[in-house]
Amino acid sequence: MTNSDKDFIVAIELGSSKIAGIAGKKKDGTMHILAYAEEKSEGCIKRGVVYNIEKTYQCVNSIISKMESVLKTKISRAYVGIGGQSVRSFKSMITRNLLTQSYITNDVIDAIRQESIEIPFNEYEVLENYPQEYVVDSSVIADPVGVMGTNIEGGFLNIIAKSNLRTNIETVFGNVGIGIVEELISPLQLANNVLTDAEKRSGCALVDLGADTTTLVVFKNNIVRYLVTIPLGCNNINKDLATLPIDETETEEVKLKYGDACQEFEVSEEMEQQTYTTSDGRKIDVSVIKNAAEARMGEIIANVNNQIINSDYSGKLLAGLVITGGGSNMKNITKAFVKSTKIDKVRVANKVNQVVIKTSNASSLKVDDVTTATILSLLLAGKEPCGGDEIGRAPDLFDIQQAEAERQKAKEDADKVAAEEAIAGKAFEAILDDIREAIAKVTQQDEDLRKHRHDKKTRQQSKQMALTILDATIGEKYEKAVQAIQGKDKFKLALKGGADLAEKLKAVVDELTEHVAAAERDYSAWGKFKRAITDIVSDGEQ
Repeated sequence: MTNSDKDFIVAIELGSSKIAGIAGKKKDGTMHILAYAEEKSEGCIKRGVVYNIEKTYQCVNSIISKMESVLKTKISRAYVGIGGQSVRSFKSMITRNLLTQSYITNDVIDAIRQESIEIPFNEYEVLENYPQEYVVDSSVIADPVGVMGTNIEGGFLNIIAKSNLRTNIETVFGNVGIGIVEELISPLQLANNVLTDAEKRSGCALVDLGADTTTLVVFKNNIVRYLVTIPLGCNNINKDLATLPIDETETEEVKLKYGDACQEFEVSEEMEQQTYTTSDGRKIDVSVIKNAAEARMGEIIANVNNQIINSDYSGKLLAGLVITGGGSNMKNITKAFVKSTKIDKVRVANKVNQVVIKTSNASSLKVDDVTTATILSLLLAGKEPCGGDEIGRAPDLFDIQQAEAERQKAKEDADKVAAEEAIAGKAFEAILDDIREAIAKVTQQDEDLRKHRHDKKTRQQSKQMALTILDATIGEKYEKAVQAIQGKDKFKLALKGGADLAEKLKAVVDELTEHVAAAERDYSAWGKFKRAITDIVSDGEQ
């Protein structure tokens, strides 16, 4: 086999309605699709997040097998899209005082950017970090390197997601035995391939109307300014139709046939009363179906509009809105967005802006369809070859058993790591409770000392507590607990909380130590003598 036989790129999209896999090869600036396969993701993925690892493994494994049979080559790794409900943006501002007028260097910029990434998020991790603008001594500068200044403030946009989003994906692909070249943020790759440079420069919002979620990405001056995932999608319309009631197996077809995002733009002859006959013979007024679909889509659009306002770029999007995803197929969708958002420029992006050619082996793929724009965008982002060995003989029973044993071991190892992390997390939380209790004890002891400074026993108890409580609470046991969870994104906030509590405990112990020392000075022989002389002088003055 030649190296060129392995030079295809593989991408996997983990969507709420389907899981899709695609393989292609770039040639002369054109992406040639070599293989495509998909599986329904019902029971696997909810709102873009893997929640059933075993079922997702089965779907991905099936997709890989189907593509390998077409490619006649093993797939060793793939690019994987990350999206879903927890993916959103978070702004941070980092300020640095250089003390004197200095040239701003790359090291300074790297340091404040790293600081912006290290801001803790509860159960979240940073997927990507985008610099916005810098302010140097009150002047806004896009690239401050080499500029003289004393104070610099950097604005950054972190794209964050819950830690288990990546963990679950990596577990699935580990079980399949496929490496992950890179985890790509799906909505951003989609934006790169359906928005024009002029739109991103002038200011534009991309709205991806998906099955379970709707994602909004805002661009201005070619920079990502805002990203949010709204937990509402076109499946919500299907659920509404099911309450009419229409059988769940029919709701998608009914939505596509009768759904209308803005009925006021229908021509009069289409407004004549119609009925839909369900599979069990019942008749439902079509106007009821239209009203249900319009109401739910109206709610989704209203949420999008609110998020555009929250982005602080409302009124600044000179290139308007670009709509994509399955929901953009609904009748009068652009008119509905114009009516709700008051943004005049609205277009539907029904294909990627690069040339894509499919072979006969990928005949089921629709390259000019809004529902395939994301998977094509993930493929177009790939650069590294993903092919493995040529497929020769069919695997024998031993190979199958060995592969299953390896998968099972990988799953057991992943479960073991997860269990160990859970135990370590609980142990650390218990230590934090001990620190909180210690702070309360020291604070109470300090109050007792202030009230009973003359009492030798109270002074001794206070001194003993000040000497021993730090080692007992934040000593070796605490350090081991920190080491057990350090470096894991989901424990960032807990570690920060532990560090803050440890500092607070040290502060109250230092205060108690000072008060003990002062009380012992006052009630030592010399202290008593000084106090007696002071009393005599005071009496004499009276």
